[in-house]
Amino acid sequence: MNNIKQLVTPTKLWNKNFLLLMLGMEFNYIGANLLKFVLPLYVLRETGNPALMGTVLAFSLIPLILFLPIGGISADRFSKRILLALMNMATAIAIVVYLGISSTIAIVPATIIFFLLFSAFESMITPTVEASMPVLVPKNDLVKANSVSWLLSILSTVGSPILGGFILERLGLTTVLYICIAFYVLATTVKLTLKIPHSKQEAVGSLLRTIVSDIKDGVFYVTKENTKIGKLILISGSVGLFFLPITSTTLPVLVSTYLEMGETFVGLANGVVMFGGTVGIILLGVLGEKANVTRIRPLLLVCCGLLAVTGLGVMWSTHAMLTYVVIIALFFMITGF
Repeated sequence: MNNIKQLVTPTKLWNKNFLLLMLGMEFNYIGANLLKFVLPLYVLRETGNPALMGTVLAFSLIPLILFLPIGGISADRFSKRILLALMNMATAIAIVVYLGISSTIAIVPATIIFFLLFSAFESMITPTVEASMPVLVPKNDLVKANSVSWLLSILSTVGSPILGGFILERLGLTTVLYICIAFYVLATTVKLTLKIPHSKQEAVGSLLRTIVSDIKDGVFYVTKENTKIGKLILISGSVGLFFLPITSTTLPVLVSTYLEMGETFVGLANGVVMFGGTVGIILLGVLGEKANVTRIRPLLLVCCGLLAVTGLGVMWSTHAMLTYVVIIALFFMITGF
């Protein structure tokens, strides 16, 4: 009887627990986006080597592949509230450790180790939040709730690089990291006050066996039962592999190394370009059914053309600020498309 009572969902969207979850996640988003922007940029500034910056970013992706399935299963088996708070507190502790070891060992291995831990914690949070939504809001408001979460994520994605670049250039990395610690402590505190209904599912097998079974089922589904989904995943993966690194690696390198501009300009460029993605998603909503999968090929061709124009602009322009504006404008359109 108690379990049934716990699983009753609220009757309105803007209830206390949903608001607390969104507040805690916004603190989480700001801290995470500050770290993902500032640390690779700091590696670039200290080493002057774009390849090392790219290496750090590459290592940050490995835990996402490994831990996302674990996060989904853990969200079903354990308390979502405790899991969210624990991952945030673990990130804050990892930042403190990074502050300690970065002064004693080389910056690149220290940052790689930190990103391996950080990405593992973040990959546990995402599926847990997704699993929490259906029990925190009415079923009919689930789309609205996910939209609110997405909007908060976008705001921090756009604003954090601008804030991070400004602080890094004027106050240094240590100040940025202390701010990140504060945001993660706030996120932990807020999430501990949450009340997320939880009905523990009985474990059918070991965690590893469950993960392997889920992966096998997923691969069979996209390769045999629904090949269109498999093709879309392949396209999405290719875009993530070739186009998205433009904003995370190429843009900071062009602005800071080629144009010799400070971290403030790098952060501003990154924030504006990421806003292009927001505009693209808004246009999807406006276009509705017109924005179907058949539009992918021409859009990718347009992106390739814009990249070529960007390269020519970088090669031929001798005016730093004009080149800066052109790069931002073209990357903005690429991200939107």
